[in-house]
Amino acid sequence: MKLKTSKIMIVTLLAAMLVPLNSCNEDELQISNPNTVSQLAFFNDEADFRVAVNGMIHPITAVFFWGRVVHTGPTLRSDAFNVVPFANNTTMSTLQGVPGVSRWSSNMFPQLYQTIFRANTILEEANDENLPAGSGRDEVLGQAYFMRAFANWYLAAFWGNVPLVLSTPENQEEFFPSPATQTEIFNSVLSDLAMAASMLPATWSDNDLGRPTSGSALALRGKTNLYMGNFSEAATDLRAVVTSGVYSLLPAEQYGDNFNVVGENNSESVFELQFAAQDNFVWGSDIPLTGSQSNYIIDYAPPTYSLDRGHYINPHILQAFEDNGDTVRRNETIAFDYPGATGYGGTPFLEDFAGDIEAAQVAGVDPLFTRKYAMLFAGTRDQISPFGENIGLNWRIIRYADVLLMLAEAENENGNTPEAIALVNQVRQRAQIADLPNTLSSTEVFDAIVEERIMELTGEGHRYLDLVRWGLAEEVLGAGSTIAGGRHPKSLAGESAVFTPGRDELIWIPVPELNANPNLNQNPGY
Repeated sequence: MKLKTSKIMIVTLLAAMLVPLNSCNEDELQISNPNTVSQLAFFNDEADFRVAVNGMIHPITAVFFWGRVVHTGPTLRSDAFNVVPFANNTTMSTLQGVPGVSRWSSNMFPQLYQTIFRANTILEEANDENLPAGSGRDEVLGQAYFMRAFANWYLAAFWGNVPLVLSTPENQEEFFPSPATQTEIFNSVLSDLAMAASMLPATWSDNDLGRPTSGSALALRGKTNLYMGNFSEAATDLRAVVTSGVYSLLPAEQYGDNFNVVGENNSESVFELQFAAQDNFVWGSDIPLTGSQSNYIIDYAPPTYSLDRGHYINPHILQAFEDNGDTVRRNETIAFDYPGATGYGGTPFLEDFAGDIEAAQVAGVDPLFTRKYAMLFAGTRDQISPFGENIGLNWRIIRYADVLLMLAEAENENGNTPEAIALVNQVRQRAQIADLPNTLSSTEVFDAIVEERIMELTGEGHRYLDLVRWGLAEEVLGAGSTIAGGRHPKSLAGESAVFTPGRDELIWIPVPELNANPNLNQNPGY
């Protein structure tokens, strides 16, 4: 049984801080809230800390972060998706968002700091009496270090220069922190992940499946080093994951299990967020049994089924599969008309997607639709809630195939091109396509890795940040791009839906945060 964070009591004491007030009658302030647990009465033993750990994880899985909004914004910015505009819901995914008007950035930002605050509290409250040394202590603190690093990773990757909060604020100055640089935040992530890797177990028992492991920490640390250009260090971290013996690629016939309920927490899963099917949907709440269902079906469902009008897959994505003869990954990534293709609940594709195909024809785009995370496996359209809360599909954050490709990239940058080719070929062999030849140059191998990541990882939230870190975002998503079958990848959103260098590498800092903290600065270009 996998861990479902939304099914575990979340300690409400971690959602607020007790701030001392001046010029007041202190006796009148000593009023207990019967609906909460005082922090002074908590953190008595390991059981309390384990409950607090579950509360720490919850904001990350909630609707306003990985539960949905990350998908509505940053991940759908990729050139893979030609997004149908839907008012302010899609301006982030179409590169048209502006501060104070467009939705979602204001929702995501505080979720991450909420997790960081809870992680800091756990780390600060632990002592030799309430959490004695041993495996239990390591498991608790290791998860706190990991989740703090995880939250800071997204703050750095999405927003760049933001406050780095590594302790509970205690005075006026600390309540209004100045921004750290992106590099400083990533360095903190590296430090926290080193601690997490040294404390966390390599695997968990069935009741705790889904919690971060030492492999999760090393993989995210390797990814961080890769993003920073620390290729030697990235290779060391990622190689440790590969040689751990814990992970393996699923066989070709089970590739689709990486994106359905049956295959959750499988041998290829290095870290995945756990989601629970829930009938009692409450938008954006931070209370037990709500807010951690996989609402991202709204963003990956086809246009006539999505509540936000959906999107189409651009034809150059399909072309990558066709050029490589890859039907294994193609058929699990793109829903389109090929022999034997099916739609929701196994209904023949042309029958189930008839309305969507017509919509594509009207829009003047190819009838190519997302299959990953659109939950086609879960039943017919009338059996799945438009919000997807009755499915509870986990989101795979890091898969072993991703680790192999990141390691290949690091080794290629380190001059170990033959080793890089061998790593890419492991991924290609699972897909049952031809190996890369051993005669490729370093530049050719880099280009092959870029294409391989399209075939392996499209629809999983990596592409946009890849383009930014490779310096390819302007070429692929800029004003002159016609990569999408002669069209711009965001053509449906109009001429302004283009990548602007010096601006769109990052998301805008939410206006409420700027208003609340005078030491913050808006990101360039906004």
